[in-house]
Amino acid sequence: NLIGAFHQPEHVIIDLDTLSTLPDREYAAGLAEVIKYGLIRDAAFFHWLVAQVSALQVRDIPTLASAIERSCAIKAAVVMEDEQERGVRAHLNFGHTFGHAIERLQGYGEWLHGEAVAAGMVMAARLSERRGDLESDVVDQLLSFQQQVGLPVTPPAGLTAAGFLDAMASDKKVTAGKIRYILLTELGKACVTEDVSLEDIASVIDA
Repeated sequence: NLIGAFHQPEHVIIDLDTLSTLPDREYAAGLAEVIKYGLIRDAAFFHWLVAQVSALQVRDIPTLASAIERSCAIKAAVVMEDEQERGVRAHLNFGHTFGHAIERLQGYGEWLHGEAVAAGMVMAARLSERRGDLESDVVDQLLSFQQQVGLPVTPPAGLTAAGFLDAMASDKKVTAGKIRYILLTELGKACVTEDVSLEDIASVIDA
């Protein structure tokens, strides 16, 4: 990537047995990235994941195979559409703007990346709801899913809106000095916006 060489894989080979070797916390962190795809691109997939949460908790292989296959298909479609991240590929960063700030503020290694992203997705979803774009029941379903699989639904205690803003301002995804937030215009549809205030951020920290 650093030298500008882009070459997409012809095949993706995934050994599902590897998932049985993961500690519960690492496994749950991976599920955060899976449900993200439903939130940003596929409402039906989101609802399916919510319905299959019990099977996902016990690492049911057929369920995992379906979830992983759909996740890969969504990511591949987004990347092929926007290889150089000039448009829709930024949607893959849903939850990451807040998540990266959480990692920076509390210190790397305290939470796993997927845990920080999970809390960040709830913040972004709540902000989307606050703007009138996302139904409250979607936020409730996201909260329930994450709690059942063991993911955080709020940022660590003690973090402030000003701290978040400062941490996000130094994120690698900042463009021309502007923080880009990935929000939802509805379940399955994401957007990029810079129109987020300090008050907005404060409202979703302790929601």
